Amino acid sequence: MTILLAVAAGGAVFSWPSPALPYREPRQLQPYVAPSKLYALHKPAGWTVREQTGPDSFRVLVESPDRNSKTDMYWARGPEKPDALASVASFWRLLKQTNPDCSFSAVYVSRDNTRAVGDVRYGSGAASVRGRYYFESRPRSIHAQGYAAPENLLDSQRPLLLNVMASFAFARQQPGPAPPPGASAAPQDIVRVQLVPRRAQDGSLSLSTPADWTLLGAGGKVVAGAQDGSLGFIFTMLDGNPLIPSDIMRGVIGSPYQPPARALTMFLQAFGHRDIRIHSATPDHKTIAECRSWNRACDAQDILARWTSVKGAASLGAIKMINFAPSAIGMWSFLIAGIWGPEGDLPRYLPMLEQVAASFQINHQYARNYIQQGLASLRAKQQQTQQAMQDLNRAREQNQKDWEARQARKDYMESKWDDYRRGNTYWVSELEGGKVYQTDRWGTKDTVTGDYYEGRGYSWTHFEGQNPRHPSEMMREISSYELQQLQKRAP
Repeated sequence: MTILLAVAAGGAVFSWPSPALPYREPRQLQPYVAPSKLYALHKPAGWTVREQTGPDSFRVLVESPDRNSKTDMYWARGPEKPDALASVASFWRLLKQTNPDCSFSAVYVSRDNTRAVGDVRYGSGAASVRGRYYFESRPRSIHAQGYAAPENLLDSQRPLLLNVMASFAFARQQPGPAPPPGASAAPQDIVRVQLVPRRAQDGSLSLSTPADWTLLGAGGKVVAGAQDGSLGFIFTMLDGNPLIPSDIMRGVIGSPYQPPARALTMFLQAFGHRDIRIHSATPDHKTIAECRSWNRACDAQDILARWTSVKGAASLGAIKMINFAPSAIGMWSFLIAGIWGPEGDLPRYLPMLEQVAASFQINHQYARNYIQQGLASLRAKQQQTQQAMQDLNRAREQNQKDWEARQARKDYMESKWDDYRRGNTYWVSELEGGKVYQTDRWGTKDTVTGDYYEGRGYSWTHFEGQNPRHPSEMMREISSYELQQLQKRAP
């Protein structure tokens, strides 16, 4: 699943792969130095570097062998007065020379009109290409840089393209032709920070962040950010309880059910942030439909909000909120995930924040152990309860059965959520006598023979149940909880 964060106040769309889809394509970056010694960068083996030089412009393209995936760096002479929006229009006309159907959408422009970010698209069908460009307009100079890839590969290639783009640097005091106007030094518009891999103390998750960020993580949940709170990343889940007061440190909001935008406001207020404004809240119909497939109701929205942090930093955040419907006694919960950065300078930090978000991973072994421990504890409690109930009347026995049924339903729902969060599911083949296939982020495994079917069509995101060995059969999907029940009943 892809977390899509929409910005309507200035019109940007930010997206990154969710923790269930980490990038894993085995490409080793290699150093490249231009023949003119003007600049250097890192790129995958086999990729080419092309230069385009004009009277008042200079452009460097790093492209895959088929030229469909690329990073693009461009400098040109600009007007005396900075105008980022005009720079976007000028660069769009340049792209249309080679891609007539090229279009920009969701363009976000800073308040002073010196920086902008926008999504680009051209081609159609299987040849559709998408990407993102960042623009900076200074007096008498324009700088644009970005990346693009086939739409079906963009999520997996984005970390690679960002690394190539971030590695570009002009050489200092090297012989050769001088850079074009406005490019006399290494570009400074995009913030480039070395990210440091970090792990939660309980080993439940990992995240790469700048070295000076604080990180609070445990139980598969994390909040990480700069010391002044001006930018950061969050992935956590909280409970809503109308019967007790709020205790944010224990993950509890003391309130009846609230819609996503209101729940986000309460969450930010609980941490001491102020001046909170919701600029836009766009329903995420795909996630809502997925909740229905788990027989669970939810309200999912992509929210753009601004606030002032406890330390006075004005921040703009792109946040995913998934609110789960309350129970009969009013208990509810919500998941919050997203990034935020300085309100007036967010485009400069977006590539770095996207890399932080793409690095987030939950430790699957921890998740499995957590579930196993929970089930073991549940079974022990059930056995104790059953022993205590032996001498009670039939009505009490029926109550016990009802309680166990509720626990089973609860386990089933929790297993569906755990399967979704880990990108994992199971399929039963009736044609092969009940054989079980396991699907993860990268492919589908025959749990009996060990055969592994890898590729886009067999990954958890795209697999729809067609038997790899017998394509005429559509297998039945089951959760990890149902698999455990089948294994218990097996002779």
